Amino acid sequence: MPESCSAWGCTNRRTRQNRSKGITFHRFPKKKDLRRQWEVAARRQVCSLSKSSVLCSEHFRQEDFDRTGQVVRIREGAKPSVFSFSSHCRRYQSANISHYCGPVILCHR
Repeated sequence: MPESCSAWGCTNRRTRQNRSKGITFHRFPKKKDLRRQWEVAARRQVCSLSKSSVLCSEHFRQEDFDRTGQVVRIREGAKPSVFSFSSHCRRYQSANISHYCGPVILCHR
């Protein structure tokens, strides 16, 4: 089963077609603080991601990549920053968001 990008609203999947377009997929970091920043940036539920969750390369700037080897890697400390969320959606703001297991976005129309 192909992996899908975990960014809210992104439909990219790990397929041959996307690979031929240069789209790569990257697992969420293991470091807790950086992982949390990725989760918030991707607007995902805190409890909905697994160890195998990935983001596609379309959510990173070109300078976030290390392309010096055979495998495309995300540079140390890079955070996803390229998203096209609907203008009516905003990030859930809470002082205790790290323990929150509900939706990370609130949508108002």
